[in-house]
Amino acid sequence: MPTNRPLSLVLVSREYPPFFGGGSGTYARWIVPALADAGVRVHVITEPAARTHPRIETTGCVPTHRVPLAIGRGGWTGAAIRFSIHAGRRVTELARRGEADVVEFAECEAAGAALLALRHARSTPRVPTLVHLHTPSEQLFKLRSLAATEADPSLATYFVAERLAMRWADRIGAPSRFIAEWAQAHYGFDETPAVIPYAIAPLPELSPPPREPNVLFIGRIEPRKGVEPLILAWKRVLAQHPSAVLRLAGADSAGAPDGGSLRAYLDTLLEGHERNSVRFLGRLSAEALRDEYRAAALCVIPSLWENFPNTCIESMSHGRAVLVSDHGGMTEMIGDTNAGERFATGDVDDLAHKLSSMLSEGVERLTARGAVARDRIASMCDPRRVAEQRIGLFHETIERARARRTAGPAAATLEHWRQAERALAGDVADLDLPDPKPTIARWVDAGAGAADSVAAASGAMTL
Repeated sequence: MPTNRPLSLVLVSREYPPFFGGGSGTYARWIVPALADAGVRVHVITEPAARTHPRIETTGCVPTHRVPLAIGRGGWTGAAIRFSIHAGRRVTELARRGEADVVEFAECEAAGAALLALRHARSTPRVPTLVHLHTPSEQLFKLRSLAATEADPSLATYFVAERLAMRWADRIGAPSRFIAEWAQAHYGFDETPAVIPYAIAPLPELSPPPREPNVLFIGRIEPRKGVEPLILAWKRVLAQHPSAVLRLAGADSAGAPDGGSLRAYLDTLLEGHERNSVRFLGRLSAEALRDEYRAAALCVIPSLWENFPNTCIESMSHGRAVLVSDHGGMTEMIGDTNAGERFATGDVDDLAHKLSSMLSEGVERLTARGAVARDRIASMCDPRRVAEQRIGLFHETIERARARRTAGPAAATLEHWRQAERALAGDVADLDLPDPKPTIARWVDAGAGAADSVAAASGAMTL
């Protein structure tokens, strides 16, 4: 890379403002201006509003390349592959113009697969490539966060494409030690991915202490988010805090044991006063979410598996104490501070006990915890600090790419090719998909948790 000009990064993210709805889009929303402010020349490659008509926009000094993505006969898998191909072509064009020193892809949806396959075959310029972990699709599938209920050949091939992209990348990054260590163990990486947290939005105005004992959950109403154990725990919390209210903001899903509405299923676990104390708010606007944070005494993130969730970032940014499960990057956000408490993932008893104990602390103590939470996340995810760390990682990726120019195909890469061939032929039995721990599997296996839920709902407990 020439030393007389700034580093030039191409960030490929299908989700990017104003069209996004998940964690990868929120990550892109805030890392791009942070890097631009640090002097990096950033190109963003993303999808257009209509998903078909490409164009280039410029916001500030950041060119945004919107490339086609159309859901046709091939369904979402075909659309993702088309996006990968168009993104790869645009990266190649930028590289040939000397405007792509390094490119970053998310691992999910295999957006980097087309470019990396061509690069592996030495058919395109060798652009140094970083793959950033959000949550691989095969893990989302096992945790029932995808609509698909079985790994058919199309979906299985999609999983393998993500694996190949990770295998071919020069460097892998992650926002939490949790997912970095999980990925190294599951995929057999030679080293642990580099860990750099997300950059955060400007801190919102600090709101006054809440007046009511409201507990706030924000997230999709799906099994992975731990909403079923939360509802069962809440039934027990009410014994000590009958005036408390649990407010759940998020879209419904077909995550019930019978494949129907999970929100409707959860409602069947409640009765009488319990039902009156739980408010399902649906998906809210940004303004409505801010109001919910202001009214919350504390926020609960009971997810069964999370990387580095924006809901926890936002809760702490709003100065709210948090109660988080111990299976995800949330524990790293809290660190060794008293910003919140942890509970054993999927454990209804422990969740109920910790939630009741925090509510018993009172507004003054919870407000003090929230102040610590706000300072902690502001320091950990400071945009300038994160940008500096990422720039260092980009330069490391460039050096790795130079060192790997003569490297031949690894045995693991060849095995992924064989997996892809078998998957296309209909054999998906040997994919070695993630195997959730029993304490997690009981809540995500369709139908498996229904009997447990009924028993737990009728059981008595002394907090």
